Amino acid sequence: MSARGRRLAVALALAAVAACSFPLAARAGAARAAALANRGIAHGVAMGWIKTPDANRYRAAVYLARRGIRTLPPLRGAVLATQLSEVSTLWSSYISPRALALFAQLRENVDYLGSHPIPADGTDVVGPDGVAYRWFPGHGFEFHPLANAARLNGLASAKDLAATRQLAEALVARGVPRSGSLLWEYAFPYGIGRPPWASGLAQAVMAQALARASALLGDRSLLERARKAYRAIPGRLVLPVSTGPWIRLYGFDGEIVLNAQLQAILSLLEYGQTAGDRGAQALAQRLDLAAQGLFSRFDTGDWSRYELGGGYAPLEYQQYVTTLLGRLAKQTSEEFWQAAAVRFVNYTYEPPEVTQPSPPVELVAYPRPADGWLDSVTIPFTTSKRASVTLVVAGRVFTWSRLPGGNHTLAWRPGADVAPGTYPVTVRAVDFRGRHSSSALEPVTIGWDLSPPPLSAQVDAATGTLSWQDDEPGTPWLELKLLLTDPAGVQPPQTIDLGRQRTTGSVVLAIPTGTWDGALSVSNSAGLTTIVSLPGLTGPPALPQP
Repeated sequence: MSARGRRLAVALALAAVAACSFPLAARAGAARAAALANRGIAHGVAMGWIKTPDANRYRAAVYLARRGIRTLPPLRGAVLATQLSEVSTLWSSYISPRALALFAQLRENVDYLGSHPIPADGTDVVGPDGVAYRWFPGHGFEFHPLANAARLNGLASAKDLAATRQLAEALVARGVPRSGSLLWEYAFPYGIGRPPWASGLAQAVMAQALARASALLGDRSLLERARKAYRAIPGRLVLPVSTGPWIRLYGFDGEIVLNAQLQAILSLLEYGQTAGDRGAQALAQRLDLAAQGLFSRFDTGDWSRYELGGGYAPLEYQQYVTTLLGRLAKQTSEEFWQAAAVRFVNYTYEPPEVTQPSPPVELVAYPRPADGWLDSVTIPFTTSKRASVTLVVAGRVFTWSRLPGGNHTLAWRPGADVAPGTYPVTVRAVDFRGRHSSSALEPVTIGWDLSPPPLSAQVDAATGTLSWQDDEPGTPWLELKLLLTDPAGVQPPQTIDLGRQRTTGSVVLAIPTGTWDGALSVSNSAGLTTIVSLPGLTGPPALPQP
């Protein structure tokens, strides 16, 4: 057997051992978890928390889960083992609502995985009593209070009386009483949170949903449950920040999440109005002010941050926040939220725009010769939002990744290899979401300064003032020399160096005594020279001899 074949055989053998040993380990852990769960059920019956018919159903769920671990494919069996472990963690506190939530969830996993493959992350299923369960990889289907509160809100809004009543009653049955409030618990570990844990946002939306269901069904008992859902929020499920209170998305940490705060404001405003709960309305107002105070730290100028100090929010949360801002603007009529809603609609749905100043500026460069004058050209442009920008001119491509919204410039040095001509400038901008736009900017004109200066010059005989004008745009200065020749040949030729001058100007000449034929030598920055004849230049008369 070759070395490669031996490695393959070893790998297959190790895989076979792992495939066999994993189910064995899972079964051992599941047996312990099942024993604890059954012990907890017996304890619940003894304490009067669980009725006998319910206990029988719960034991059946435990039995079916153990059987699934033995008979189902390993991945599905492992999920059931995890579910049994979660259920057994709380074995000593199977009060009626908690036991119902745990064992109904376990049975939902048993039933689904018995006939379905592992689903995608975030998949929701609905149980026989209308309760929703959400799939979390490594955990299975979990009872999700926030998802169920949102589902109840939707059913009540759709005026589906039967489904609203069914889900409302099922959720009330799962509300865990604590100090005059009702908590809807998450029974799986998440981050640093250990079960059971609660969410301030879930409680706010649950209060809203139960109040909405109460109004639809005319059931005052549901309104009382809504009040108890709200009572769990003040204090433990609100986090103090510099600007006021912030709703805890997760009751076990201090993460400051934008969408949670905005949704809590909306939910508590509606609940407070429906229930006539002034405390909830006052808390909603304080949450509103706190959100306004910190909002600029979530606003990147083209997108939102999911949490304070975090990175760009995923698209689904950006869209969610944009929707929430629109609802806040409508519900509160506050200018702050109206402006934010308009801005975030632009961030989320409108492509970036690239514009230039109006009226447009003329963009000209004379890269040849490289004389420090118009060797480069500055192209101004403005982006409407943060975007990745690609600008193309004369075959050159310039790119910026995530350029902030606002005014920008490209300082381009064409170089002597860019031939004279007028070049279009095109630009493409792509925002964080992938929306894009293309546009044409003002063209760039490239010139070469390859000709002697087209100079005109004259001397005012009365004042001796030399004036000149050079209309070429590609040179910044001129070197001027006045060449003098005696037409009689008596005096030797002379040169008056006038130095570096502007392209248009004048200077008073100091002509030597006598009459001269003049020639003005003018050189531009390219070293090209023009000679302009200035005949009949007269200097001051000679002084009389003593």
